[in-house]
Amino acid sequence: MKKIVVAVAMLFAANAVAGDLDQIGTLSQSQFLKLSTDLGAAAAYKGVTPATPLGLTGFDVGVEVTQTKIENTSEFRQAGVGDISNLYVPKIHVAKGLPYGFDIGAFVSRVSGVNGSLIGAEARCAILDDGVATPAVGIRLSGSKLTGVSHVSLSTFAIDAMLSKKLTLVTPYIGVGTVRVKSNADVASLREEGFSKSRLFVGMNVNFLVTNFAVEAEKMGDNTSLSAKVGFRF
Repeated sequence: MKKIVVAVAMLFAANAVAGDLDQIGTLSQSQFLKLSTDLGAAAAYKGVTPATPLGLTGFDVGVEVTQTKIENTSEFRQAGVGDISNLYVPKIHVAKGLPYGFDIGAFVSRVSGVNGSLIGAEARCAILDDGVATPAVGIRLSGSKLTGVSHVSLSTFAIDAMLSKKLTLVTPYIGVGTVRVKSNADVASLREEGFSKSRLFVGMNVNFLVTNFAVEAEKMGDNTSLSAKVGFRF
């Protein structure tokens, strides 16, 4: 766990000298849409957690890193970022259990490559809890906001359905949903872009005596994201 925490800290520090989208005005509208699609996939909320509710006294606290593959590298290069093939999003992530199967969560982060700050929040409701022969089924609403990027602001809103089944220490899960992305460029030549992308994600949570580890793979449109989180879940 210590190595992962150090790696996340190094990513946060590296982002302080990351590139900027200071040449965003050179893009055409179609190029701006492509760039926004990649940014939206990286910024969209990723819970990296099963549908199983935490319970009234439960917490899930961890450090997390998401890697999103960029599909439109030439647009990022033209916009001023340089040659990058992935966006890395290191996060500090906290979730709290509430009564009646509800959970809430939030994260704070930086986005590598574009010198942006990212925050996100979620609310989950377990329609069905884990049973002897039944899985947990839940609905999640989430949102995120990217700020601090030169001439660009971006927000996302998502709704997902999730299913998971606890198997002693291991809890695999799967989910499907839709993400709405709004991207705004503070330049006269580009208008706001708003679009929706479907997504499918699968993951696994492993809970040891003192440490919780979770991994998740997501496909949102043409973008693939991989996430890993380590911390404490109880």
